[in-house]
Amino acid sequence: MTWSKKHLTVYGLSKEGYDMASKFSEKGFETLIIDERLNSPMKVSRKDFSKSQTVDEFFEEETLAEITSLQDTISNSDVLVYCPKIRCEVTEIYHQYERSLKEIIPIISKGSVLIFSVPLGFDGQKEIVKMVRKYTNLDGSEYGVIFLPPFFDGKTTVVGTFGNVEGAQKMLCEALGQNIQESTLEEAEKIFFSKILERFSYYTAQMITSTAATNPEEEHPYYSNLFSYYTDLKMIYITTGRGTQLKSFSSSLIRIVESYPKNLLNYLKGLTKENNVKPSRARIIALWSKSSYHIRPDIEKASQDLILLLQDIFVDVQVLSYRELVQKKILSSALNRNPTFLIACSDLDYQSVSNQIKGKNQMITVIKATLPPSRWP
Repeated sequence: MTWSKKHLTVYGLSKEGYDMASKFSEKGFETLIIDERLNSPMKVSRKDFSKSQTVDEFFEEETLAEITSLQDTISNSDVLVYCPKIRCEVTEIYHQYERSLKEIIPIISKGSVLIFSVPLGFDGQKEIVKMVRKYTNLDGSEYGVIFLPPFFDGKTTVVGTFGNVEGAQKMLCEALGQNIQESTLEEAEKIFFSKILERFSYYTAQMITSTAATNPEEEHPYYSNLFSYYTDLKMIYITTGRGTQLKSFSSSLIRIVESYPKNLLNYLKGLTKENNVKPSRARIIALWSKSSYHIRPDIEKASQDLILLLQDIFVDVQVLSYRELVQKKILSSALNRNPTFLIACSDLDYQSVSNQIKGKNQMITVIKATLPPSRWP
């Protein structure tokens, strides 16, 4: 496939959009990213995607200049990836989508392919197609729509398609380096729902039936895993009809997931009591190296809710990334006057800090925010 003359536009400042732009840019696509808050396009090239730079640093870099107009950018795009960050309540998601789609859909060009990579509930793919058909000036044979769900565990992802998507499956497979299987909207939606429900069923089973890890090699899901796709679970619940088994099952999963922060708090309270540390003297740090540019707001909201919950008991509470932890020199025992409890909210954070702490600092206790919580060493 000839890539050099292809144009990709990513609509939305999101980590998922950044990853997509990076991979297509590597294949030679001319790539632009649109800030959905200002509708301002920014041109990027493969040299802009530095491996040493975080997604947040990339989007906050002032050297990314606005170029051309929104209309020229959209109309010249062969591929338009729609992945804006959700900036509203779950119940208002479709209103957010429609506000932006009615601006960009009328100016898509003939032969273009739209890729949607956003959370959708029951019959959500059909709702988006309705919006596209409502605002486009083209018929269904003159453009294509692909619904691209998240990739789980490197397995084949089934995408839902509408309209003219000839060659798009091969294009995605080559650009993303993933196996992609084309299907109907209904079938792709069912398969994705099944993956989400299976994922959260596993997590909740871990919370209920598992015991704390007794060695660092045991694999347990972390706090960050639990809330990575929580929006999708809530969307299933909100958009499913009353009285159905799916409604009841998703409701049960939501209740169990929302109980985890309280379980973590109780574990921390027990640990401080065991070590004879008063809440007023304990320093609590939730170690969570996360991006603020995910499409789904779940992780950001989960961290905020965790802080509020911890502050009900403890005085000194904060959320830090591993980089911030190092910059503040918190790992230095000379600077730790009060006992410090580090809550590692992801496996990456735990791996980053564990070797720095082990056997070196008696004032710092590392808690793995796994399902269930555990202490190591």
